[in-house]
Amino acid sequence: MLKNSIKVIILICIAILSLFLRKRDYAQIPIPGQSTDEYSNSWVGLSLIETGMPIGISGLPNYQNETKEYVNVDRFTQYLSSDPLTLNYPWMDHPPLLGLITGGYAYTQGARVFEDTIALFIRRPIILISTISVALIMIYCWLNFGFLSAIVSGLIYGTTPLIVLSGRMVQSENAIIPMFLLTMIFISQYIKSKKDHWLILAALASGVATLFKLTGFVCYLFVFLSLLNYYHNFTKQFFKDFFFYLLIALPVTSLFLIYGSVYGLKHFFNIFLSNSHRFYGIGPSAIFDLIRQQRLTQHKFLPEVWIVVSWIVSFTYFLKKKIKYKIIVPFVALISYLIIYVFFGSQPYGWYAFPFWPILIIVFSHFFITSLKKCRQFYLLIINLIIVLGVNISRIVGIFEFQPYSKYWRFGVSFILFIGIIYFLINKIKINKNLKTAISLILFGFSIYLNLIYLNKINIDFWWQNIS
Repeated sequence: MLKNSIKVIILICIAILSLFLRKRDYAQIPIPGQSTDEYSNSWVGLSLIETGMPIGISGLPNYQNETKEYVNVDRFTQYLSSDPLTLNYPWMDHPPLLGLITGGYAYTQGARVFEDTIALFIRRPIILISTISVALIMIYCWLNFGFLSAIVSGLIYGTTPLIVLSGRMVQSENAIIPMFLLTMIFISQYIKSKKDHWLILAALASGVATLFKLTGFVCYLFVFLSLLNYYHNFTKQFFKDFFFYLLIALPVTSLFLIYGSVYGLKHFFNIFLSNSHRFYGIGPSAIFDLIRQQRLTQHKFLPEVWIVVSWIVSFTYFLKKKIKYKIIVPFVALISYLIIYVFFGSQPYGWYAFPFWPILIIVFSHFFITSLKKCRQFYLLIINLIIVLGVNISRIVGIFEFQPYSKYWRFGVSFILFIGIIYFLINKIKINKNLKTAISLILFGFSIYLNLIYLNKINIDFWWQNIS
């Protein structure tokens, strides 16, 4: 058995790899300007620091103060119309914490006007935050599912192209994710130990999540449902725990109300209520599209098979009659954010789905390791060989370049599937357990390698030519 110190070093190496992947060409990909939110969030923070007045792009009604300006930071207006930007103030669309982090960092780098908030500056804090999310996923899996699950989850979440690229964007969801993961870690530890300090930490993390965006209330919903699942009813202890949690979390959340009152409660509530009138652009097919499509921005898609596979695995767990308690917690988290996604959803922007992905990867990592331990390698073979491996190769090798190898592919895959289905149906063919495990791990490792190869291909030219 590996010592804990060696295990920690391994997980740190995975986190460093994740950081390196997120840093590579981070100021160029995704193309700056394809989401004006990245700049608007940072302008809110910078203007607060500089003048005490939050200024940003809104689009919501009920703003009485606005100004029109040409702000061509990073030449991003080439993706917009030639009209000037409409800037509203005091900007109250969302809490200002993310803007204070990114705009504040830009300020330390010398930014004093909006044109100075270049992607090179404002994306650096987000890269660090998204790398912390990788570390937190591994910590959660290690504490609840074991060290091997931590490695699998870290490698997938740390190297999957869609997740890596999304982790560079200045979106509130990227800041909510680590708070959500911290809440999951603290609640799972509280349920194990019943020590109050874990519940206090969960409350603090939940409160901070709402200071990034109101969808951070997913943490409140998750804690409510997790405690209800643990006590199996609305018991006296359930209410005692949840009210104690609220006593700590709500004052943190109320900082947004206090902040808004500085600029006028009437204005604050007018903007707050106008959010309910947003156009519900995700439509009735929201859940289906969530599984079928993976958006990076509003218009850019980067289909990612790891996400699709993780949804499929999650559905298979739902069909089971009995689910172990440890895996119920991620499901509670998944359903909690699904409720928030459906309730708060407006436009089908890619970043609204970001918080689903760490939870899905946690579920998949549990499935992967459990299948290895229980010798369910046939399922892993299908997932790795046909879905993960096949799709990743198709993204790297074009259809014409693949032709010289097609005969090996057709014969090899067909033969393996044929033998595999015979083994699955009659279960009398004896295959060494270690050999089956080795095959599954090799295929998994090769899939991670293909993630790295594909990420290495994504530059500006590849972005415009291959990512629709």
